[in-house]
Amino acid sequence: MSDDPFHEAVEALRAIGRTVEPTGDDLGLWLVDGHECTDGELIALAHLYGLVEGPEQAQ
Repeated sequence: MSDDPFHEAVEALRAIGRTVEPTGDDLGLWLVDGHECTDGELIALAHLYGLVEGPEQAQ
């Protein structure tokens, strides 16, 4: 696995058949199955599918 959380999320989403591409215009935007999302939304989507771990919560 990569130390880059965005790369990890992209590869995990692609592995389950999602189409994930950078928009090209903005390095912080992605197209996931044709829908635009931010870096944070990309990671949140991968987390929602259980593909990547979420951030540790401080207690």
